[in-house]
Amino acid sequence: MNTIVVGTDGSSGAEAAVERIADLMRGRQATVHVVCAVPARSALERIGVSARQDPVDLRGVAADVLARAERRLVEAGLTVDKQVREGDPAHVILDVAEDQHADLIVVGARGNTGLRRFMLGNVAGKLSHHAATSLLIVRQD
Repeated sequence: MNTIVVGTDGSSGAEAAVERIADLMRGRQATVHVVCAVPARSALERIGVSARQDPVDLRGVAADVLARAERRLVEAGLTVDKQVREGDPAHVILDVAEDQHADLIVVGARGNTGLRRFMLGNVAGKLSHHAATSLLIVRQD
């Protein structure tokens, strides 16, 4: 495995996925594409967040989540590419996996509730039906 895509939203399940791939790939030559999806402006508007309101800086939150994952993966000796993309998390992860010709997709078994659930949802289930590559779903210990 040379190219791995890890989807994260910062939840404990997603953090476990980052930790697992860091442990499995420690010291190996691999590139890990860490992806965090944020809802598009149009999706926020559909749930009542107008352009005049100042919603949570989701891109900033995503950047913090990715920075934490990057630190852990770099400690394991892996090359890391971070991406924040707008859209449905499962679609975003599938797109990155296809773009990068990934050998493996890694996600946590479940996200959190509230905003994190909105951001990640039932990604593992969607990926299990649509991924064209191997998929590792990490359950928390």
